[in-house]
Amino acid sequence: MTEEKLHQLFDRTTQFHDAVQTHVQKLLPAPVQRFVIAFQSGLLSLEHAASTLVLFKQGLLSSAIALTRPQFESLVRGVWLLHAASDNWVNKLSEPLTVETAKRANEGLGLADMFKELEGNPNAPAPIVGQLREYKEVTWKAMNSYAHGGLHPLSRTATGYPAQLIYDVIRNSNAVVALTTQLQTILTGHPHNMVPVRQMHTDFADVLPVLSQS
Repeated sequence: MTEEKLHQLFDRTTQFHDAVQTHVQKLLPAPVQRFVIAFQSGLLSLEHAASTLVLFKQGLLSSAIALTRPQFESLVRGVWLLHAASDNWVNKLSEPLTVETAKRANEGLGLADMFKELEGNPNAPAPIVGQLREYKEVTWKAMNSYAHGGLHPLSRTATGYPAQLIYDVIRNSNAVVALTTQLQTILTGHPHNMVPVRQMHTDFADVLPVLSQS
């Protein structure tokens, strides 16, 4: 992995993020509470992704990688809210933030429980859920380590970050961005909005792992 190739990835990823933002800013979720709150979760995931890229560019590598966990978790929560969450959870997570509503919501279910409900729901998109599960199994321990200041960031802070590691993290984050963009588009309720998303998957194939598409 060369520095030149890594800089090219940064440049192309920036272009990808710009294309995603241009598309998502034109979208509105269908006027259904479940769709609206799932859309908000997707926006949060995209915000984490954009912040990850900024931190990488500033050389704040451990913090950049730490944000990939909430980026991924926010996407999973959006998919769960759309396909598997009970009406009770949708209501709790849609309430204005106060001390009392925060206690009732208790931050929502954990990732393991959200996956359990998604995998037990026949209406959830099995290919996407399977891909998210695979991503979690491959990356979760490392993401937790960075989020909690564990061995991974402590060791890398001492020894440095290989360019290949940065390259892989950015591409994985880009995959989550692509899936989040797909979720946001589905939440509009208008299938024709998927056309530019599929085009983005083609235009930016060089910075994306293989993705499932709807």
